[in-house]
Amino acid sequence: MTTRTRAEEALIRLCEVGELGPGQGREFTIQGHHVMLLGTHKGVRAYRNSCPHQGRSLTFAPNEFLFSSKGLLVCPHHGASFETVTGLCTDGPCKGGSLQGLELVARGDELCIDPASLR
Repeated sequence: MTTRTRAEEALIRLCEVGELGPGQGREFTIQGHHVMLLGTHKGVRAYRNSCPHQGRSLTFAPNEFLFSSKGLLVCPHHGASFETVTGLCTDGPCKGGSLQGLELVARGDELCIDPASLR
């Protein structure tokens, strides 16, 4: 019998490992916090779903993200472009700023997040 720690019990499952490929995204609301997962060529990254320019969501419709032909995430409101691996804004009104990264936890074949990390 495997026992889990309190921290492991608090983890919230988001998706399966390998479920999101490059140029794919998914959004979640976790205890009032807006989170997005982005598939990259280096795996899945988690960020707050908030553009550093004006704090607006980076989706243009539920679970719909805009990616450039170079694989950059594009803010649908003001055109800022972000590297999906680092979160760095490479062009637009918040150039040089970054998305706020969040730590993912792998639990077996699942990607999870600790809701305490969102505070």
